[in-house]
Amino acid sequence: EGTLNIPLLGPVTLAGLTFDSAVDLLNKRLEKELIGTKISLSLVKLRSITIYVLGEAYMPGSYTVSGLSTVTNALFVSGGVKKTGSLREIAIKRNGKTVHNYDFYNLIVKGDTSSDFRLEDGDTVFVPFIENRVTMGGAFKRPSLYEFKKGDTLNDAIQLAGGFKSGSKVNRRVEISTLDLELEERKIFYLPGQDKDLSYRLSDGDVINVSGNSNYLSEVIEISGEVKNPGSYSIAEGDTVLDALNKAGGLRDSSYSEGAVFLRK
Repeated sequence: EGTLNIPLLGPVTLAGLTFDSAVDLLNKRLEKELIGTKISLSLVKLRSITIYVLGEAYMPGSYTVSGLSTVTNALFVSGGVKKTGSLREIAIKRNGKTVHNYDFYNLIVKGDTSSDFRLEDGDTVFVPFIENRVTMGGAFKRPSLYEFKKGDTLNDAIQLAGGFKSGSKVNRRVEISTLDLELEERKIFYLPGQDKDLSYRLSDGDVINVSGNSNYLSEVIEISGEVKNPGSYSIAEGDTVLDALNKAGGLRDSSYSEGAVFLRK
């Protein structure tokens, strides 16, 4: 119930305190009221609490978890969120009121656990439907479908996709396909891709594509067997098998060139 009853001292409320804070509180009380007395406090068993994970969770229902569980623990226990569920607007409800909104992207995209929230007995973790999505394709480090918050810009979406791949910044052009609600059709326009142009405000259903530069891609082949220097080598456009063999130092005297095997995916 959150209280500790100590002989000669009476009940001490510890609910909501961390373990260290509870020890500190007890020591201060003892110094004032029971001079010369010391106390040792330890956790023997953690109590369990019952929570509810509802909405667009993968396995909605009632769960019994540790009293130290957080929103993240609850999501893992319930199997995560459906494709139709929001990862950025997860609501924690207590006594019929929303006490916290949790953005799961802080953990899975940024590795930040500071916004995680401790649950209490009877809390409800509610996963609403996803409202805003943007598709990032082309020369991004992590092209995929992402959820964005209202008011987010193109720059925010680029950060979610991990930024641009190497070589894509040179002469890059950002293609934006967006839905025109008035005309009920898609329109496509282009941005130069400079920092000042990345303030474009996202709309649900936007598709962002960035063209890369094939000249910056490294083509690599592997040469093995009876050559003087087997290993991996970079090749340029127009290189032949003979060019590749020369890069490897040529054939060894023990080689049998008639039996060479050439493999391509």
